Amino acid sequence: MMGTMNTWLQSTIALLSLSASLPAQGYHYYDLAQERGPAEVQFSVGTLLGALEGDDRFHVEGDLGLEVPSAIEPFGTGRLMTASTGVLKMVEPEVHGWIDNPIPGFPNLVDVYFRDAESYFDSAPFAVDPITGGFSGGATITFSAGEIEVDALSTSSTFPLAGSGSDVFPITGSLNQFGGKVEFSGSFDYQFVGDVGGFSLAVTLNGSLYGESMIPGLSPLLITSNLVVGQPASFDFSGGLANEPIYLGASIVGLGQTAIPHLHVVADLLHPLPVNSGMTDASGSCTWTMQVPNRPGLSVWFQSIQLGLKSPPVASTIQ
Repeated sequence: MMGTMNTWLQSTIALLSLSASLPAQGYHYYDLAQERGPAEVQFSVGTLLGALEGDDRFHVEGDLGLEVPSAIEPFGTGRLMTASTGVLKMVEPEVHGWIDNPIPGFPNLVDVYFRDAESYFDSAPFAVDPITGGFSGGATITFSAGEIEVDALSTSSTFPLAGSGSDVFPITGSLNQFGGKVEFSGSFDYQFVGDVGGFSLAVTLNGSLYGESMIPGLSPLLITSNLVVGQPASFDFSGGLANEPIYLGASIVGLGQTAIPHLHVVADLLHPLPVNSGMTDASGSCTWTMQVPNRPGLSVWFQSIQLGLKSPPVASTIQ
């Protein structure tokens, strides 16, 4: 029964992370950050007494680990493993599902709690299509922390998640390079049917995980001179992609997040406006010179953007 419970536990939260063993020598390793925010996983649990009500989704945060034979396209193959920054963690401290008791005033027939889950994914190497970046393969989940509590018919049991692992389940998605960035996305649709403490359970999970990272050898940086009314100001970009288009954006609102889908970038500026554009040279650098407008005291935030690449934002005030 404990083996059955462990299998169910792993299946029930089976999308909490992606990872595997140490990277092979000669391969490139990526920690892929979830820049778009924590991934959401949907799930449902059914029993002979009916479906659980209550929470039907949770979120996971952290980096995904990826090993590839080449740091840039074509990748050839990919392999999911533990990120060097650690495991993926469940954002919510607890999710709760239950089945109401038909007798008013009596406790629920079933209560199920998932708490503080941490985990990682493993996968065997999967082939990556050199044209589309699509892949399909099999993955497993291993938990490093967390617990599940089942209260059913006045009986309570708590099972630790740490050390438990799932059977292999399918994963499909894409692995692509967009300019200076590698993007990974993986989708899951998994169902487990089993027996837990005399209850027949059907657990369905589906959702997506996403991660991205800058390719090696790049260190985008924007440096601005002092902004003085009526004087020319210089904007120097370095560390970017060589001989590629580059854009300079500015905001007078402040820092925030603004998606620029066609450049595969989430800018760090609120309501950014295009200020200038150009081409980088063979070293990945570009310089603009512009006249400062007559707006003393105005605060401005600048950021340079290329395909899949952005510099840290720079704040300045017109003097």
